[in-house]
Amino acid sequence: MKKLLKNIAVALFAVVCFTACDTDIEPLQLQKPEIKTEEYYANLRAYKKSEHQLAFGWFGGWTAKGAALSKYLTSVPDSVDLISIWGAWSNLNPEQIADLRYVQEVKGTKVMFTVFAHEIPEPFDVTKEGIEAYASALCDSVSKYGYDGLDLDYEPGFGGKGPLVSWEGHMDNMEIFVRKLSERLGPASGTGKLLAIDGVPYHLNLGLAELFDYGIVQAYYCHSYTDLQDRFDNADKNGWKPKQYIFTEDFEKSWRTGGETDYKDEEGNVMASLIGMARFHPTQGKKGGCGSYHMEYEYNHTDEEYKFLRQAIQIMNPAAH
Repeated sequence: MKKLLKNIAVALFAVVCFTACDTDIEPLQLQKPEIKTEEYYANLRAYKKSEHQLAFGWFGGWTAKGAALSKYLTSVPDSVDLISIWGAWSNLNPEQIADLRYVQEVKGTKVMFTVFAHEIPEPFDVTKEGIEAYASALCDSVSKYGYDGLDLDYEPGFGGKGPLVSWEGHMDNMEIFVRKLSERLGPASGTGKLLAIDGVPYHLNLGLAELFDYGIVQAYYCHSYTDLQDRFDNADKNGWKPKQYIFTEDFEKSWRTGGETDYKDEEGNVMASLIGMARFHPTQGKKGGCGSYHMEYEYNHTDEEYKFLRQAIQIMNPAAH
């Protein structure tokens, strides 16, 4: 008995020390992780190639180092289809490369990275040639690091300013940029590499929507299905199809509650806004999917990591069992 009590004391001491050294909140793991077979992963990869609504998220703070599993892409639920790296996406360390390849090759997850679309960094000039050279450099980066595509953060009227983004002007510069990207990324390229745009996808010259795989709308702090419908109505006028559109909520601020808590659907039911997005479809047809900004915050739920995203996935694509 004394030996048993001593072992318990040592274990408790180790837990206290670990908790004191690691300031990241982590969900309590009371069960051993499930051992998954190759058949399971083969079925998972097949599922992700099938026609279904996508689960998406921007992933921040990615390091693939340390004890905090929220820093690893492998911590994301298996059934998430698409991740975009938010923050540092280049100069990857060996652990990040291994983490990236695992979710891509074993889980079949697509991983993009996000850049601010309004910026044209040095040494590129704000000329047709300079814009096209910058677009080509981004495509080179997708290939160099083995990403599955590129996401453009495009927010005219919401703080984004620059030679590619303006509510009133620079639309033609953006068209030059997008058309050059589309030679190597997106559905027109034939490469299988993705091209997405987030923020205000509908504010583009007509004819550009078809060059993107996805338009990811930041429907943050949404209170009603009418908000989502209004957003897609604007996109519809610009040539976007429902299956291209992904609706997202801000989980940097509201991960604990699944977004706004007073979202109302068409029948007046009240729920968390991410759950409302999962249930919602535009009147024009079935949406592309839903997701969250800073998805990694949801790893910190103490009862179930990524619990609201998991609920949204189940609503959009109910498991057969």
